[in-house]
Amino acid sequence: MSMSLRTRLFGLWLMSLFGSLVVAVLIIGLFRQTAAAHRERDRAVAARACQAITAHYDFYTANMDAAPNAAAFRAGMRVVLLVALRRERHIAAAIEPADPSVNPGMAARLGTIPATLSTVVADQINDAIAADRLIVTTKGGFLNRTTIATCPLGGPLGTPVANIAAVTVLQADLLRSAFTRFAFGGLAVLLATMLASAGFLARLVLGFSRRLAGVEAALASDQPGTLNLTGEAELDRLITALNAATTRLDAARTRIAQSERLAALGRMAAGLAHEIRNPLGAIRLRAETGLAAADPARQTAALDRILVEAARLEALTTSLLGFAATPSPQPRATDLDALITAAIGGPVAVSIAAEPTGIVWPLDPILTRGALENLLRNAIAACGPADRITITAQASKNLTITIADTGPGIDPALGDPFEPFTTGRADGIGLGLAIARDMIRAQGGTLVQAPTTVGAAFVITLPEGTDET
Repeated sequence: MSMSLRTRLFGLWLMSLFGSLVVAVLIIGLFRQTAAAHRERDRAVAARACQAITAHYDFYTANMDAAPNAAAFRAGMRVVLLVALRRERHIAAAIEPADPSVNPGMAARLGTIPATLSTVVADQINDAIAADRLIVTTKGGFLNRTTIATCPLGGPLGTPVANIAAVTVLQADLLRSAFTRFAFGGLAVLLATMLASAGFLARLVLGFSRRLAGVEAALASDQPGTLNLTGEAELDRLITALNAATTRLDAARTRIAQSERLAALGRMAAGLAHEIRNPLGAIRLRAETGLAAADPARQTAALDRILVEAARLEALTTSLLGFAATPSPQPRATDLDALITAAIGGPVAVSIAAEPTGIVWPLDPILTRGALENLLRNAIAACGPADRITITAQASKNLTITIADTGPGIDPALGDPFEPFTTGRADGIGLGLAIARDMIRAQGGTLVQAPTTVGAAFVITLPEGTDET
């Protein structure tokens, strides 16, 4: 099963989309792993800082049997914080009692601990003192995270203040990290690439489809001529090949038309011999009868008969010349209603209905009127007084004229009614339809017999030619 170019290009875009999604998932997965590693690193850093504060505090309070002055003790605790965190300046820290009301003023801070964490820090200090061990917790979301470590203070050397603990707070904003910028930058590049590729493929498919539709419309048109190039290299190669094939086809059509015309002339010669032999035989018989008769009345009757047969030969010759001549169309803007009225001529024994159309069309009025007269002449000859002939016309891309009658129709046994010397009338020659078709074909149109259940119908189709006036 073959697929269109549009389908294949769309499939290519889907594959690139799938590949981009896989890369995006890998980037997000790597980002999550990195975030988890950052989380564990932050916990370790906060715990190490808290333990460093514990060590320096123990050293500071060694051999202190009683609490010193609150202000001096608080200043010393701040020094402990500064010394313990001299290499971790990004960490906020504090030494605070579990109950500030019991040990007022016995607190020191380094950096800023958000007020929103005060309750969490207080609860974690109580938990660490109660458990007498280090406690590390993580608060916040995936990107904006806070790590809190608490350590109860006081060791084997004793401490002048009871129920006091060290707190370290480490805040991390992954949105500002280098890897986060790299990850989001990669995702942005992927998104931009997918949008650009989708836009490029859509523009390519739409442009190709539009050009292809133009070529299809040109091929579907009945107008002769070569196809215009589209600017699409691959498509233009096909158009060039089509134009070359069209040129060869036109030449072949010309040769076929000439061959058909020669074949028609051969058939016409056979029919012509038959048509001429009968009048000549009648003329010879009447001449012999006239010469042998002494009665002037019989001689006059013989001469009259000779004149009738001579007129028949003259009509046959005229029709033959009209069929053999090559029409040379000269189109100009013509009022179709006036042309139909002229083709109908004077009153006839058959009712002819032709509604006004208001159509003005570029055509050869002489050839078109001749074709209409031949069709009307055949219809009038076939119809009786009770029959009706209807002429209708429509104009869109082409001009269509239909001549239909309610007569007996054309006997199918006659074969092709457009074949020269094919006629169902005793007084007919059989060239009217053939001549009418040649007149229409000369203008690039067609004349065909339309199917009908009653009578006969013929349809003339003329393209929109060039007005040469």
